[in-house]
Amino acid sequence: MARMSGATWRPVPNRTLNGQQSVRGVVVHIMAGTLAGTDSWFRNPTAQASSHFGTGKTGALYQWVDTKDRAWAQANGNREWISVENEGKGGEKLTEAQLDRNAQVLAWAHQKHGVPLQLATGPSSRGLGYHAMGGSAWGGHTQCPGTKIVAQLPEILKRAKAIVNGGDTKPPTTGGGTYTVKKGDTLSGIAAAHGTTVKAMADLNGLKDPNKLAVGQKLKVPGKASTPAKPQYEPFPGASFFHAGRKSPIVTAMGRRLVAEGCGRYSQGPGPNWTNADKASYAAYQRKLGYSGAAADGIPGKTSWDKLRVPKQL
Repeated sequence: MARMSGATWRPVPNRTLNGQQSVRGVVVHIMAGTLAGTDSWFRNPTAQASSHFGTGKTGALYQWVDTKDRAWAQANGNREWISVENEGKGGEKLTEAQLDRNAQVLAWAHQKHGVPLQLATGPSSRGLGYHAMGGSAWGGHTQCPGTKIVAQLPEILKRAKAIVNGGDTKPPTTGGGTYTVKKGDTLSGIAAAHGTTVKAMADLNGLKDPNKLAVGQKLKVPGKASTPAKPQYEPFPGASFFHAGRKSPIVTAMGRRLVAEGCGRYSQGPGPNWTNADKASYAAYQRKLGYSGAAADGIPGKTSWDKLRVPKQL
């Protein structure tokens, strides 16, 4: 089971149970519609469509499909890629809140599934990608998500790296709504009452002069900031944990992190069974850290394990 903390869980029937073969990366889409409309569409069995995640312009984040299950978003790319649909239309950019949410999904996918923090160059690559890069094999959606959003992918990657490295990044937003201007209202007063800023209100509503408000005017209100959950990592289980016959999701999570570190020596997998491929991969990681000889024997030690930051397995 892999559900993202901080995402609103809204399961839909359109999915293939236990159908996700691997996770090469995260694919960015545009909905060509609203979050509410897409949520409704994914609940219609005749739609034959779904996505793992979806964002709203004001910062809502839905998870529709568990990442152990296959979503139906990009045809032949479904088996190996996590999908994120974004509210909006072709030709638009993602909002600041959507950039944050996509960055959070990418950071989570890195920590949970070992997705490398890099831009994908095509279906056989890994990292952060977009629907059109899959060509006809991915449904031929050459305008999804559009050139303006593709140009924003480096910014999403930058923010994801900041989250993973514990650096500063803009917090996600939740909720939001509208406010009807009353007599005597000022934009500063409305912003203060909703826990936001005049600039955020002006930018969201396209106000050229923040001092000019009309009674009855409806203003969009940004959602309140929320704090991303601090990543949790598996504590070192002890060297004796790693032996022939060991089967554990911790081994899978470790293998995915080794792949993300460029140390994977797997012909297939990684998987839950401790194998010689895991040992060879960990030995490569130990050598990357500067160990040699008996200190790079492929059996995890506490110091190297803590540096690997294997995601906590629930």
